Amino acid sequence: MATNGYMVYQLRILAAQGAIASIYTDPNDPDGFCAGFVEAVDSKHVLMCDLTPWGQIDGWRVRRNSDVIQVLSGEEYEQRLGMLMAYHKQRHRFFFTDYPEEDTDLLLSVLLECKARREIVSVIMGNEMITGRVMEANGLRVKIRLLDFFGREAEEELITLREIEILEIDTQEEQMYGILEEMERQRMTLLPAEDKPE
Repeated sequence: MATNGYMVYQLRILAAQGAIASIYTDPNDPDGFCAGFVEAVDSKHVLMCDLTPWGQIDGWRVRRNSDVIQVLSGEEYEQRLGMLMAYHKQRHRFFFTDYPEEDTDLLLSVLLECKARREIVSVIMGNEMITGRVMEANGLRVKIRLLDFFGREAEEELITLREIEILEIDTQEEQMYGILEEMERQRMTLLPAEDKPE
């Protein structure tokens, strides 16, 4: 699907304004949308700091611009989210300390930042979702060290960037894996030396 130039323009304005926006990406589900702060936009992707319906920060997601079918801001729903954020004393958390230049690849910039920070990420491709840490990334592919169901390190997987529909960072999903990983680490430190894996 071709990128909608007007949609990108709208997203760039919202990023500049720091306004809460609702983004619709599923033509089959008019109620299926996400809301939050548009942080950065390039010709292919948008980075958002997402909010739960209760006005609490739920990490960041990178989505494809070509999937965006409608953008709303300043409506009652976004106003209510702003009120709930104030109640929860939540503030917009920015992903980057220094935002990449406009002509750089936003998805790649986010992946490289996640690698540097050792962030747990989730990648959604169709009906598949994998979670792990970025080992390597370039303009074509990303290598991810997967975490298994219990937060233990598993095999590596190589993914083509264009396959990625959504990249999640520090959402409830990744936080859960972080907790599982920490529990496993604590369990390993309590094991007698002869029981520890090589």
